[in-house]
Amino acid sequence: MSQVLARFYLVEVTRTPYYTGGETKEATKVRFSGVQGEPFGPATPQASAEMLIVNPAAAQVFLNAPINSEFSVLFTPLQEAQPAQ
Repeated sequence: MSQVLARFYLVEVTRTPYYTGGETKEATKVRFSGVQGEPFGPATPQASAEMLIVNPAAAQVFLNAPINSEFSVLFTPLQEAQPAQ
């Protein structure tokens, strides 16, 4: 399998300052938890994800979304995985 599709629901969205080049700007921190069900099945392992977004247009997607909204994430290796030695 070369890709894994996962489902997450939005848990929290917070605005937070970050510093770059001596300036204070605003970033958006988003937290997700895994959704039970397909593609994982009924015994979903614990899953979570967190992002700090500094791009205002990208952050707006999550700022506009209600808490508990579901999102899909496609994990794709950037290069073919090598077998363990």
